[in-house]
Amino acid sequence: MAVQGQGQGQVRSVASSNSSAVDLVTAEIRRAVLTGTLAAGKQFSIRDLAEQLGVSHIPIREALRRLESQGLILLPKARSASVAPLDLKDLEAIYRLRYVVELPLAATSVGQRTPAEASHLNDLLEASRDLDPEVAWQGHYDFHEALVRPAANPWDDRILHTLWMAAERYTHLVFDPTQITVAERARRYETHRVLRDVAMADDPAAMSEALRLHLAANENRIRAHIAPLKGN
Repeated sequence: MAVQGQGQGQVRSVASSNSSAVDLVTAEIRRAVLTGTLAAGKQFSIRDLAEQLGVSHIPIREALRRLESQGLILLPKARSASVAPLDLKDLEAIYRLRYVVELPLAATSVGQRTPAEASHLNDLLEASRDLDPEVAWQGHYDFHEALVRPAANPWDDRILHTLWMAAERYTHLVFDPTQITVAERARRYETHRVLRDVAMADDPAAMSEALRLHLAANENRIRAHIAPLKGN
């Protein structure tokens, strides 16, 4: 069974790269899930996936276990896996936890940034509107990480990266950087510029509220988008 999506191409081989096989396989499967090449609810053969990626079953299984822990993949059988379905309850849980963990960290980070960290936050804001979709998407991800970086400890990092990765497959449906107008790119930039400006000010409560409103707006847009897909 070929592993591909409508209009999205196939899962790409990683055999020629010198990087860690497990890291590369994880990144490629994750990309395929986010772009819809591996569609929500789709079951696929681990053997077929290994052939397309050009690697053995060992890194495939380890990568799938990583992605299962992030809520992207289900591993019910030894020889097959499936993409976790879209679920409004999962979406609600992801954002509920983001509010609990992310908001206080962002608030505590206010006033703690070094000049280099402040400059980096500005650079990430600019990267988030890059014309290259992959640069823009990574810039957006890293921007949210930078908002909490001064106050986050290793456990915060683990929890937040799990939540952000789980949230990405939902946000990618609505905020896909590969299909964006000039006006929409400007709108997204402006919403994040507001967060940047508040992050640079000396008002933790304002930071928490600005990020809460930002996340709530995103959650509501995603909910409106996937509810018809789920028949809810």
